[in-house]
Amino acid sequence: MKTKPIRILQILSSLHVNSGVSSVVMSWYRNINRDKIQFDYLCVLENQANYIKEIKKMGGNYYLLPNPVREPLKFLQQSYKFFKEHRYHTIHSHITQLNLFFYPLAKMFGTKNIIQHAHGTKWSDKKLNAIRNYLMLHAVWPLITHKLACSDISGKVYFRKGYTIINNGIDINKFAYKPIIRQVKRHELALENNFIVGHVGRFSSEKNHKFLIDIFEVLAKIEASARLVLVGSGPLEEEIKNYVKYKNLQNKVLFLGVRHDVEDLYQAFDVLCLPSLHEGMPVVAVEAQGCGVPCVFADAITKEVLILPDSKMFSLKDNPQKWSSKILEFKNYTRGNGIEFLRKKGFDIEDIAKQMEKFYEGLN
Repeated sequence: MKTKPIRILQILSSLHVNSGVSSVVMSWYRNINRDKIQFDYLCVLENQANYIKEIKKMGGNYYLLPNPVREPLKFLQQSYKFFKEHRYHTIHSHITQLNLFFYPLAKMFGTKNIIQHAHGTKWSDKKLNAIRNYLMLHAVWPLITHKLACSDISGKVYFRKGYTIINNGIDINKFAYKPIIRQVKRHELALENNFIVGHVGRFSSEKNHKFLIDIFEVLAKIEASARLVLVGSGPLEEEIKNYVKYKNLQNKVLFLGVRHDVEDLYQAFDVLCLPSLHEGMPVVAVEAQGCGVPCVFADAITKEVLILPDSKMFSLKDNPQKWSSKILEFKNYTRGNGIEFLRKKGFDIEDIAKQMEKFYEGLN
């Protein structure tokens, strides 16, 4: 008789396709043995661009709770009802503040294993929110049974010690360098003869888009063929568009919005620039380097993100001139495949999925 798979409840803020955390958890799900392990998803924010259909097709369930800010009482009521009706042996949370409500309820209704996963390197961009998030999670700290982190810096910030690092793995074959796709995408963008600086990420404060525009402004004055391609959406998108107009760069900056062909867009890029104020282990950086795209990062990101030998880090205190100078060095860069570098450094999703499978089975 075939045994039922172990069901793990994954808790995320949303399943938006632009979310790096959602991307990571979905990569596990696609590659894990779903006859043994199944994922269900609990979220509080709803987005049109999401993974819900794919989840249901693979045998998972999706649950949406009311927004806790807009409907706090309804959120509390529905949270209680959810954990009462859905009993999980193991829950795996990728958020912080709402666990003040989730963990005691889960424990009340029989959950044995509570996994807290650290994906960032700051509790919040805002000081008061950071204090709030820290206190809310530490109020239920004794209920956490296992601590995971996407990088060493994330683990140290959130847990200090006693954590296990799980790399943000990707399908390395999917992100191999494909010269033909590069030509096709550059043609579609009408940028065949341009030097393309790319960025993939939400338009939110931690991504530091304004500094990226400042860097590109300097670069564009030196290299007339330079173009900046921004992929994603978010709350600060209009503000950044206005900043681009203010800098008179609207003819050199492309806003592509949410895309479902990001793996092909990497092929078109000549360099990826991520001047983030803080990040744990950005998936886009792993994916881009798999495609052989050299990257320029802020040193606020973990050093584990340096996968290709030619990728570099700079301080956010360095001026835009220094950043743009390094980016321009990649104008005549000889592109190659980066997947062997990914494999050697432990970013192959097949290996990570097996690691997660073994971890979950050990808990149950």
